[in-house]
Amino acid sequence: MPAGWPGRPSNIPPYAEECLKALASARLGQVISIGGAFGLLHYIDHRRNRGVDARWSEGATTAQRRQAVELISKVLADHGDLSIHEWGDVCSIELRRKGRTVFSFQIADRSVQLEKSVSAQWTDVQLDSLNDLIASKMVALVERGAPRDFLDIFAVCETQAATSQDCWLLWRERQAQSGGSTSRSRATLAITTSLSRIEMRRPLPSIANQQQRSEAERTRNWFREKFNNAGLD
Repeated sequence: MPAGWPGRPSNIPPYAEECLKALASARLGQVISIGGAFGLLHYIDHRRNRGVDARWSEGATTAQRRQAVELISKVLADHGDLSIHEWGDVCSIELRRKGRTVFSFQIADRSVQLEKSVSAQWTDVQLDSLNDLIASKMVALVERGAPRDFLDIFAVCETQAATSQDCWLLWRERQAQSGGSTSRSRATLAITTSLSRIEMRRPLPSIANQQQRSEAERTRNWFREKFNNAGLD
């Protein structure tokens, strides 16, 4: 891992630092592992993010989970209205103002972990490995295909944190461990379909800012011409 990884993100989501430091102070920082977009920002500090996604650590007891949720809820309740939702294996603690969610802290059970979590270093809380974060983001790219998923994978490769082929190999390994489909052709089709949907909703001529339009064109072309074909030669 390159020197300086992981590092403290320059744009920590509002209230995230307060919640995470509270967990660390209560010696609950090992009960979760930071993942998702906020986790990725510890390695590639490329964009803003408004929430925290995390996974319960292996061995976290029911009592520890309850204490963590109660502590996060207590911290956020001082800043506005609180809403807690649970569905499946996910617990989402949301801070709301004027009927709008301004911050969320989601924790879910982990289905697959490729490597052990590491320390976030700036606070005593665990953080997913870069490879786990890339693998999870690849799953999101294939299955959800939101604009932010394209931006994140593009940033991973643009900063040389991993190659396009590395991303595909990590995706395949995660899919194999989870019992999901490892069909590259299906995954590529899903990405292409999502990209076409984005282009229909936001065609290049509709992007007024020239720099943003150029970046969007470069990113879209890169996925079609390079990323989807990586490792297929």
